[in-house]
This record gives sequence, structure tokens and C-alpha cells, in this order.
Amino acid sequence: MIYRSFLSVIYLLIVSVAVAQSPIMEGYVEIGLENNLSLQQRNFDIQKSLLALSEAEGLFMPQVSLIANYTRAVGGRSIAFPVGDLLNPAYNALNTLTDSQQFPTIENVNEQFLPNNFHETKIRIIQPLFNSDIYFNYKAKQALIPVQEAQKKVYAQELTKNIKTAYLQYLQSKKLLDIYQETEGLLKEVLRVNQKLVKNNLATSEIIYGAEYEIQKLLQDRALAQQNLNTSQAYFNFLLNRTLSDEIEIDTNLTQQIVSNVSMSELEETAIQNRAELSQIQGALLANEQLTQLNTFHKYPTLNIVGDLGFQGFGYSFDKNQDFWLVQVSLQWDIFKGKQNQRKIQQNNIEQDKLNMQYTELQNQIRLQVQQSFFALQASQEAITANLAGLKSAERNFYLTKRKYEEGQARFIELIDTRTKYTNARLSLVISQYAYLIKQVELERAVSDYQK
Repeated sequence: MIYRSFLSVIYLLIVSVAVAQSPIMEGYVEIGLENNLSLQQRNFDIQKSLLALSEAEGLFMPQVSLIANYTRAVGGRSIAFPVGDLLNPAYNALNTLTDSQQFPTIENVNEQFLPNNFHETKIRIIQPLFNSDIYFNYKAKQALIPVQEAQKKVYAQELTKNIKTAYLQYLQSKKLLDIYQETEGLLKEVLRVNQKLVKNNLATSEIIYGAEYEIQKLLQDRALAQQNLNTSQAYFNFLLNRTLSDEIEIDTNLTQQIVSNVSMSELEETAIQNRAELSQIQGALLANEQLTQLNTFHKYPTLNIVGDLGFQGFGYSFDKNQDFWLVQVSLQWDIFKGKQNQRKIQQNNIEQDKLNMQYTELQNQIRLQVQQSFFALQASQEAITANLAGLKSAERNFYLTKRKYEEGQARFIELIDTRTKYTNARLSLVISQYAYLIKQVELERAVSDYQK
């Protein structure tokens, strides 16, 4: 017993990763990844992130602006200059001495503060020399691009799983419908035998009614199977962004192929390395680190150089009397801002702890998902083995009973009972086979062993 228990433990630790190899199904996956509208929307998000990064990069470049102002003003405050009172006495004395009027009389001046008929037209160039906000803003946006790409990858992996699952469900529905159609042929053969028995007075007519009832009941089951087939066809085409009624190519050679034998721990580590959901959190961690640096470097000053080149003066003219240039070096140092940056850094640290906790939790969830998918695959494999044995027995029992019935050695109810068990065994085997293939896809998704 101890030896058998040890073997069972070893069996649980080893898994054969079986993948349904189907060029047709893989071709449909490629179509879905290319045409799916939701996936295309993820491309828009990435494009927006790239443009935002380019926008942040533009902040490093000089800003060039054309600035033009023209002023007309009347009234307002003014200042009096008693130029006449100061100069007119002297001018009058000079005119008397020279016996002439060479020195005119000057009026006092009352000059308003607001400039009138004044313009300033210039080109201003601002070049940042040192600005931590610009640098770390750029680094934060740069870190967010992998996050968007990881989100797209997550959706692509999920879409791949959904397409494969929908395709397998369609094949399953098609196979179940085929079984119902084949069973209808068997029941019609039973009806023909019953009619022959009644005609030869070897049985009474109730066996004909019984066979007709079984056929009608089967037609109801077949109608439900046809509905499931139509629904799975529409859903599959929806995922591919095609017309819902488009025909789906059937892969009649869908087989199970053993790819590799790996341990449970290897599967988990592969999942940890491949799952794009973890890359999302890693990108968010990096972006948050850059924001922390941004708030940390706020204690340093910003330094810009500003240059003006243009014209200013009274009257709108551009000549050498009005042209000018100006260069300034601008420094701003925020000495105290009410500890705002310190509080922001504390918030960033809390967010960092939160993201690290989410990362650890997600790792545990991924390991759990891998294990659940692994054990579900094992269970479905065992179900196939059991259903194969059950089908073999049910088939043999049905055909033996059918032969006895035709020879008058079995009752009609025995024939119907063995036929029902035989049909159910065929249905159960098909369901378990495709359930196994779907579990393969789910394990493949949990491990993310494919790259799309």
C-alpha cells in the first residue's frame, strides 16, 4: 500500500502537457488576432501611450513663440514734467540777449503712464537647462508603454484561449449531432424490424409505437443539438469578427500529441515567467518609482534660459531704432511648499507596497490556476479512459441484445435500454474527449506556453 501511494504521488507531480495540434485551428487563431475589434482597440491604447511619450520628449526641446502686442491707451495715471516752467525763463533771457526768437516757448508736459500707440513684437526662445519634472515625467510615461503592451498581450492570450475553446465546442456539437443522426438510423432499423415482426404475427403493434416514440424523442434531442451547434458557430464567428453564419472548416484529424513531460514546479515557473499580467504590475512598479523620483527631486531648483529677439517702440514700425535682443537665465527654487512633496513621496511609497503585494498575490493565483488546470486535465484524461471502457461494453451489449431481439430472444424494452446506454456512452465519450482538449487549452493559457 505504501509503494502504491508513493507511485500515486509521483503521478500527481508529473504531467504530460498535451496540446491539440491543428493547423486549421491555429489558422483561425491568427484570423481572430488580426480581426478582433477589442484587440484592435488595445492597439489604439498603445499608440496613445507612444504619442504621450513623444509629447513628454518634446519638453526637452526649446520652446519658440512669436509674441506681438500693440497698445492704444487714453487716460489713466499721469506724471507732470514742468519743462516749460524750468526752461522758458532761460529761453526768454536768451531771446532778449540775442534780440531774436531762436528759443521757443515750451509747454509743460503731462505724460500718462499707459503707453499709447506702442508695440512690442518679438520671438521668445525658452530652453530648459535643468528640470527634474520633465525628465522623470518622461521616464514615467516610458514605463507605462510596456504596461499597455502587456495588457494587449493578456487580451491576446485570453482571446486565443476563447477561440480554441469555441472551435472545440463547435466540433463537439457537430460530433454530438452526428451521433444523434447515426442513432436515428439505428432506431429506424429497429422500427423496420418491428414492423416486420408485427406483419408476421410475431409481435403486437405496441412495439411499433414504442419505436416511433423513441424516434420522436431522439428528434427532440437532435433539435437541441442543432441549436447548440448553431449557437457555437455564431459565437466562434463573432470572436473572429466574421459574419455569424459563416461556414467553419472541420478538422477531422484533430489529435492529441505529447509535447513534453515536466514537473508541476516547472509548469508553475514557466507560468510565472510568461504571464503578461505580471508584466503589467512590473511596469506599474517602474512607473511609480519614477513618480517617486520626480517628487524627490523637487527639492532641486529648475533652471531655464530665455531669449527675446524683436522690435519695440511707439508707432508700428520695424527699424534699427526699435530692434532689440535680450537673454535671461531663470532659476526657481521652491524652498518651502508645506511639505507637499514629502506627502506625495509617502503616497508613492504606499502605492509601491500595494503593487508589490498585488504582485505576490498574483503569483499565488497563477500557481493555483496552473495546479487547478493540471488536475482538471488529469481528471478529464481518466474520464476518457473510463468512457472508452464503458462504450466498449455498451456497444457489445447493444448489438448482442439487438441480435437476440431479432431472433425473438429479448424483449423490446431490453433493446431500447441497451440502445439508450450505447448512445449515452457514445455521447459521454465525445464530451469527455473534447472536454480533455478544452482542458489542454486552459492549461496552455494558465502556463501561457504560446506567444502571440
